[in-house]
Amino acid sequence: MFTSQIRFGTDGWRSRMDADFNRTNVRRLAYAVGKYLSKKQGKSVIVGYDTRRNSSVFALDVASVLGAMGYKVQLTSRPTPTPVVAYTVVRTQALAAVQITASHNPPIYNGFKFIPDYGGPAFPEITSEIESYLPEGDVYTQQLEAQRFDPMADYFEFVSKNVDLTRLQGLKIVTDPLYGAGFGYLSTLLSRFGAKVEEIHGYPDPEFGGLSPEPNRENTRELAKKVVESKADFGIANDGDADRFAAVDEKGEHYSSNMLVLVIADYLFRLKGLRGKVARSVSTTSKLDKLCARYGIPVVETPVGFKYLAKELMSGAVLAAEESGGIGYGWSVPEKDGLMSGALLCEAISKQGRSLKEVWERVQDELGEYHYLQYNFPAKDELKARIERLRAQEIERLNGIPVKTKITIDGLKLVLQDGSWVLLRPSGTEPLIRVYIEATEQRLLEELKKAADKLILG
Repeated sequence: MFTSQIRFGTDGWRSRMDADFNRTNVRRLAYAVGKYLSKKQGKSVIVGYDTRRNSSVFALDVASVLGAMGYKVQLTSRPTPTPVVAYTVVRTQALAAVQITASHNPPIYNGFKFIPDYGGPAFPEITSEIESYLPEGDVYTQQLEAQRFDPMADYFEFVSKNVDLTRLQGLKIVTDPLYGAGFGYLSTLLSRFGAKVEEIHGYPDPEFGGLSPEPNRENTRELAKKVVESKADFGIANDGDADRFAAVDEKGEHYSSNMLVLVIADYLFRLKGLRGKVARSVSTTSKLDKLCARYGIPVVETPVGFKYLAKELMSGAVLAAEESGGIGYGWSVPEKDGLMSGALLCEAISKQGRSLKEVWERVQDELGEYHYLQYNFPAKDELKARIERLRAQEIERLNGIPVKTKITIDGLKLVLQDGSWVLLRPSGTEPLIRVYIEATEQRLLEELKKAADKLILG
C-alpha cells in the first residue's frame, strides 16, 4: 500500500503494519533521511531494530537505501535497545542512527525513529525537514549486505563507569525484557557483578506473549509471580526497546517509573550529593518537585515527549523524567534509558541495605502518600475539540476545589489548591485521549476521576 502521509509524532513515525507501515514507506523515509544527512560532514550511519515482526527486514531496507546513497552503514547483528543505539551514535561519532521500533506500542505497530548525532530524539525542526524530502514513489535499490556489529560490550563498559554495581553480591533479581530488544542485557550485566539473576521472557517474540510490551502492572504479573515464588529481592522489567522500565518488590507489588524516579532521585540527591537542574514532563508526579525543593534543586516542566526533556539534558539538567517509563541522566546521552535506570535502581537498593519496599516506604514518609492514575479514551474528534474549548475557558473549581494554576503546554492541566492535579491530552503515539490524575489521598483520586470524566465527556 502506498501513502505519502508520513508524519513524525512524539517519538518517531509509528503506524500499523496492516495499514501504512510497509517496506515501500520505510524505503521512502530512509531516502529522505539520506537527503537530510547529505548536507552533513561524514558518512557513518547506525541502523538498529527491535523484536517486532519484520523489524529486521525493515532495518535491512533502511541500510540498503542508505548504502546505495553512499553512506557507510553499520547494522546491529541482533535486536538492540534504543538507548544502546543512541549511545553508539555518540561513541562512534556517527552522523545519525535509524532505529526500527514502536517501543511499547501493541504488536501490530512498528516505527521509524531517527536519532541525530547527539544521541537523543530528533527535534521537530529536524523531522519536518526530513519529511520535506519524502519522494512520491518507492525507492528501488539492490539489497546490500551491511556491516554487522553488536554494541553490547561497549555499552556495558559505559554503564559500569557510571553506575556502581559493586555491592550486588548476594542480591537475587529477576529481569523481564517482555520479549523485547533488551533480552540478555540486564541479566548479563548484573550477573557479572555477582547478583543471582533469573531472566524470564528472554527471547524475541513478535507478538510479545499476546500482550503489549509495556511494563505496566498487568503486563508484569508473571514477573511479580516469579519474584515471589523464587523469593527474589526484586524484579525489573523493560519495554519493547528497553528505553522504559518498571519494577516489582519482594511481595510482587508493582512500581512504575513515576514511583521509581523518586527512589532514584532521593538516592542521587541525598546520598550521592548530586546537584543541578531537573526536568520532568507535565504528566510526571509533582512529588519530584517536592523532593527537589528539599535540596534547592530547580525543576523545569515540559510537554510530553522525551524530545523536550532531551533539550533540558543538553542544557545542563542532571535528571529528566516522564511518567510513562523513561528517565534520562546528565552523564549519558540525552535519551531515556531503561537499562541504565534498572542498573541505577540496583545500585540504590544495594547501597542502602534495605529492600525496595522499605526504601519506597521511607520516601513516602517524607513526601506523602503516592496516589496516581492514568487511563484513556478513544481519540474521537469531538473529545479533541472539547479539550481545545476547555483550554480557552476559565475553570475556577474542580470537584469543589479551587483551581490554582491552568497549564496548557500540552493539553489541559488543572493544578488544584491542595496540590492535586488533572491532565487531559491527546496521545502523540496512539489514537487515544490520555487522562492523568494525582491526588493527596485515594478518596480524592476517585472523586477527581469522576470530575475528569464529566469534564471531558460533558
